[in-house]
Amino acid sequence: MVDLRRQLTRNVWTSWLGYLVRLAISFLFVPYITAVLGDARYGVWVIVFQTINYFTLLDFGLEKALVTFISRHLGQRTFDRINRTLNTTTVLYLAIGSVIIVGAWLAATFLFGFFRIEDPALAAEGRSALIIIGVYMGTRLYLLPFAGALAGFQRFDIGNSLYIIEDIVRTVVMVLLLMQGHGLAALALAILGTSLVRQVIAIVWVRRLYPQMRFDLKLADRATAQELLDYSKITFAITLGWLVIYNTDSVLLGLMSSAAAAGIFAPAAQLMLYLRNVINVVASPLSAAASQMAAENNVDGVRRLYLKGLRYSSYFSFFAAVGVIIYARPFVDLWLVPQFAASAEVMRILAIGTAVFVPQIVGNAILFGIDRHRYLLRVVVIEAVLKLGLSLMLIGRYGMLGMAWAATIPQALLYATLYPVYIGRALSLATPLIVMTMLRSAFVGMFISLPPAILLSYLLPPDSWWTFGANVAIVCGFGLVGGYFVLDAEDRARLRPGKKTGPDSTPGGIET
Repeated sequence: MVDLRRQLTRNVWTSWLGYLVRLAISFLFVPYITAVLGDARYGVWVIVFQTINYFTLLDFGLEKALVTFISRHLGQRTFDRINRTLNTTTVLYLAIGSVIIVGAWLAATFLFGFFRIEDPALAAEGRSALIIIGVYMGTRLYLLPFAGALAGFQRFDIGNSLYIIEDIVRTVVMVLLLMQGHGLAALALAILGTSLVRQVIAIVWVRRLYPQMRFDLKLADRATAQELLDYSKITFAITLGWLVIYNTDSVLLGLMSSAAAAGIFAPAAQLMLYLRNVINVVASPLSAAASQMAAENNVDGVRRLYLKGLRYSSYFSFFAAVGVIIYARPFVDLWLVPQFAASAEVMRILAIGTAVFVPQIVGNAILFGIDRHRYLLRVVVIEAVLKLGLSLMLIGRYGMLGMAWAATIPQALLYATLYPVYIGRALSLATPLIVMTMLRSAFVGMFISLPPAILLSYLLPPDSWWTFGANVAIVCGFGLVGGYFVLDAEDRARLRPGKKTGPDSTPGGIET
């Protein structure tokens, strides 16, 4: 038996490590690939992925359903149900993956010509890359059920390690290919090849851990498919809502204001995405853990998991939001050219809504895990409608700042009021308890970060990368000290050298 809490800790830390590795790779690789390819070829590379991303909607939320149901059946120790889930999902993904491969070929053949690519040779190169990336997407889905079973079995630590290795190897291979003068098709093949190797290793690994797993498509059945699709259809609707909420800002600004406004808005939105991803990367481990706890009838464990995650993430989000508000202007002045100066004001506005939303990412993961995500769908629909309505009202008058307020107002309003009501119903928790848990940590986070940030910005003006880095390092030091006291007694004990917590306090276990 493996301590579920200890396993969850490993899953969370390896998720953060993987996120940091991806950030570092992006920071170093993007300038290189843009310089080598040039604006036109890099633009075609981006178009290829923007085109293929629309096909990801064909997943219909099945990946989340797969992880949730495997975790649930694991908690019930029913491997026959796990095998039916794995093989039924494989049948579904064989169909979906084939549609994606054919769809990518059709898009490359008949739709790619609508893009404004002046060089016919470059257009042909882009078509080839699109077809290869389509094959990558399709084959990834073919292998996903058994390769992705590591997540359902709570072994995100293994899966994250494999992803980290894949990211590093793929980047090295792509750099070598670029150095040798290869083009977009070769880069696409590098993505396809490294993905296949990683998935095969994952399948071998999970089979060694769980030899009870069986690949036999005869185990697929209609009842299991219906169960998966009933769960995933709500996930699909939520995904569409998030597509409206997080992927329409630049389009609306481009249509109603100007392309320049959309460009200035984008860096601020990207920074908020990085803040959300700090918590997002732990969502899948939390969701799988909650699913297993629910299957074991450990309702109190699910509640404790949510309240602890809410407390910790509230401290982080409001601490970080204060830092963004104080340091947005010097950061933009150092990071971007002068014509992007207005991005700082956009960052400050977006930071308000992000601070309120980020703590509830934990709640989203819990709702997915316990199959109560219909409550999240209601909030997402209202948020999408409010954002679109406010965008139409505010962009014409206030431009990019209007767009920022249109995104912020629904987030701050709904995730501080309506969302706590819904998740309280799902977990049988009092709404005031949820709100006060968030507010207490939020005020501590702001109290810890605000005084040193203001004082340092005057004593050590952040007008160079060195002084800016010193400001951030010192403020984060205060944050780490304050964060230690936000931890509960058990987690503080885990951080003390030589201190161990006993297995009796754990919320459950999983077999290995």
